[in-house]
Amino acid sequence: MIYNLKNIFSSILFFLICFSITNAQVERETRAVWLTTNYRLDWPPTSTDIQKQQQSLINILEVIKEKNLNTVYFQIRSNGTMLCESSFDPTSPYITGKVGDKLPYDPLKFAIEEAHKRGLEIHAWINVNNVYSGGEPNILSSIDHISNRKPEWIVKTMSEGKPIYWLDMGIPEVRTYISDLVAEVNEKYDIDGIHLDYMRYPGKSFSDDNSYKLYGNGKDKDNWRRENINELLRLVNEKTKSIKAYIKIGAAPIGIYKNQKNASGLQGYAEVYQDSREWLKRGLVDYLVPQIYWGLNELPRFDLLAKDWTSNSEGRSIVIGIAAYKNKVYSTMEDLINYSRSVNADGFSFFRYEHIKNYNFKSFPYKTLPATMSWLNGYSPNSPYELKAKFIDTKKNIVYLDWKIEKNFGRGDSIKYYALYSLPTYNSKLSPEDIFEIISPENQSIKLGFSKPRKVNYYFTLKSLSRLWNESLETSNVQTIKFNELSLLANINDIYESPILQKEKEGGARILFYSKTDDVMSLDNGSSQLKKKIIKGKNFLSIDSEFITGGKLNLQLEKSGKKYSLSF
Repeated sequence: MIYNLKNIFSSILFFLICFSITNAQVERETRAVWLTTNYRLDWPPTSTDIQKQQQSLINILEVIKEKNLNTVYFQIRSNGTMLCESSFDPTSPYITGKVGDKLPYDPLKFAIEEAHKRGLEIHAWINVNNVYSGGEPNILSSIDHISNRKPEWIVKTMSEGKPIYWLDMGIPEVRTYISDLVAEVNEKYDIDGIHLDYMRYPGKSFSDDNSYKLYGNGKDKDNWRRENINELLRLVNEKTKSIKAYIKIGAAPIGIYKNQKNASGLQGYAEVYQDSREWLKRGLVDYLVPQIYWGLNELPRFDLLAKDWTSNSEGRSIVIGIAAYKNKVYSTMEDLINYSRSVNADGFSFFRYEHIKNYNFKSFPYKTLPATMSWLNGYSPNSPYELKAKFIDTKKNIVYLDWKIEKNFGRGDSIKYYALYSLPTYNSKLSPEDIFEIISPENQSIKLGFSKPRKVNYYFTLKSLSRLWNESLETSNVQTIKFNELSLLANINDIYESPILQKEKEGGARILFYSKTDDVMSLDNGSSQLKKKIIKGKNFLSIDSEFITGGKLNLQLEKSGKKYSLSF
């Protein structure tokens, strides 16, 4: 057998790069997911019951938060219909079952409110030029659909036997229509960004001869098409920023800008006329999410494409789009994340929610704030002060925290969130891995429940955050919360360097363990398993009575491999 030493060396180097940064501390990065509403793929459910729809979305946002993601691209325009109130397109049929119906509630407004409650950034995801992609004939039957109102704007193509309708961007009125649609969404809703998808031509074969004759002015047709998209984006940027300068404008281009060795396929520049390098150079976008939808062991090569995008960012944010729906990609997502970090990507976005809802992100063990965008010139908000804590229910260990703040009135990026940090010790410096919660600013207080405290002392401090995630220059004071029932255990040092299983009065049990490193403990009761995160130092792990009915447990530490058998 003959081995290609160059390929072997490349694979080893790739592995070493990924391995070396797997446990590296990440200061900030955008961790996004596409939440697809077209064809109800992720949301809403098939039911038109309002309560079921809203609860379903709440559950989705809870999962996104629990996975330590921080950004949602929420699809509001697909097939030429809108999942919000709009003066330009009819409402989506996915809420009431009928195109153009009056909405019983505003899905986008609801999504924004619920996302912000959970400290999640939310961008309005808009399918720009593709206004019908087959499969929903009732949409085309609506007299308010753009294909019926302005048939002269539409170019029809076919894909797998289905008709696909595209807007002709060579017509100036089309560009005005799209940019006005985006501007209205921006003006009416408290979104954090605009996320533009399908801002392209379907390919070289596109019947736009009439618009080219009218508006081409003798230009090369390929360049003319590229400039049509550039001009559309210029209008979107101009109108959006004039309303809210802080809004992040982003787009999701094809994953291959131009072909290169071992990374060739459908080209954004030459075949669908996305001159994304020009968008970056001219500052028309704040971020791009190139759809690099391939795995490690296939062509085109993910690593070459990721590096190509980050190396040509022009100082703007590059978030790597990852195809979680593909098996070959799904099985290597941790490696893709770590390689993207190694080439200084500003984050990742996963397509789509359905395919990551059950995925355990080992690369996201703690929360982090989205990547900064320094060119948006945000202010640092005022610092919180006089952080106080008190127990309001000692039996359930419910603690009430409140604080004071001088708010920035009249500034578009005044306080949007608070970041609550749980420090290892009273004098610890702030670290991203210590973020305990991102808090919505409606109330200057929060209730925390510690039904199973893991430490005797918790040390909390607070920072305020602007809409652009700029942190206050100072933290609040550090507030200590002490659980007296653990104080006696805390004075024990030597006897639990091996785990001790202790029965609790009200059922269940507690494991006492002193660890020299952070680790993960696997627990097995003979019929089921669970995992507990171990911190460096003293650990008090509460175990439910249902899990320990037999009074015996087998434990294993993942890093050291040490095994223990406990009983009482």
